[in-house]
Amino acid sequence: MVKFVSLIAFLLVLPSVLPVWGAENPSTILTGKIVTTVTRAVPMPFNCIVDEILVKPGDAVAMNAPLMRYHLQEEAGRLLQREVTTGAATEETRSQMLNMERQLAETIAQRNKAQQLAASGLGSRQASGRLEDDVTSLKQRIALLKTTIEKKERIFDDRLKELESYYGVPVRSGEQLPASLVLTSPITGHVLSLSGTLNPGALLNAGATPIQIGQLDPVLIQVHVYEAEITGISLGDIASVEVPSLNNKKFTARVTEISWVSTDMNVSNPSYYMVELQVPNPDFELKPGFKAVVHFGGKKTGGQPPRQ
Repeated sequence: MVKFVSLIAFLLVLPSVLPVWGAENPSTILTGKIVTTVTRAVPMPFNCIVDEILVKPGDAVAMNAPLMRYHLQEEAGRLLQREVTTGAATEETRSQMLNMERQLAETIAQRNKAQQLAASGLGSRQASGRLEDDVTSLKQRIALLKTTIEKKERIFDDRLKELESYYGVPVRSGEQLPASLVLTSPITGHVLSLSGTLNPGALLNAGATPIQIGQLDPVLIQVHVYEAEITGISLGDIASVEVPSLNNKKFTARVTEISWVSTDMNVSNPSYYMVELQVPNPDFELKPGFKAVVHFGGKKTGGQPPRQ
């Protein structure tokens, strides 16, 4: 009987000594996902047909490395060839400028004669002044035309350089374009994914993004932190990370970003904040999408537990 009473007394006391939410704890444990620090979807500049795919997911690529060869769809090819053949299209503007330069020469001659007559008292100074204004106006119009021509030629030169980056060879005004183009990587990184429909012979529209490139060292971990816990986390804090997919291998992470706005602003719902941590990944063990268990040091401040 004594033992039974003692057991009841122990059970009555037990809740006060078990850890409860809101008590001091050595760490906050949250679960998040690993993501890349930089991800770039590589867009197609033209409507095209795939010839050859040069990479596969996981391949390391340097900036401007070739990813895929392709050729233009018929209509896109015609339009681009016409653009290169036409060039900067400054012929009409140059013709206008030549006419104005002839007109300027004639007006200058008339002005000079009017000035001589006015100086000898045989001509009107007003007529000389009007001709001087005409000379000034013509010079300004010619300067404007020169600026227009230079601008058009500069834009076309930039366009040729852009086309060179697509073709991988020099492209010159009036010349026949090469038959094949090359899609290149915009950054140094790794091939994250290829579109499921990316095969030789596939049709791709301009703006399609068949290949994604990402940087994998370092990587980021994104976790949602409950509002009662967010004040215990600061930029620069060090956290321990376990990755279940790698047999719970441990990594060290550093807090690099804490959002200021809750992910849900509905007043009836609890608020969570996005926290990002950076993790070195020199051996590329950590892959985007891996689950990561993050152990933050500090105290819990009460309320309901963070969402896992």
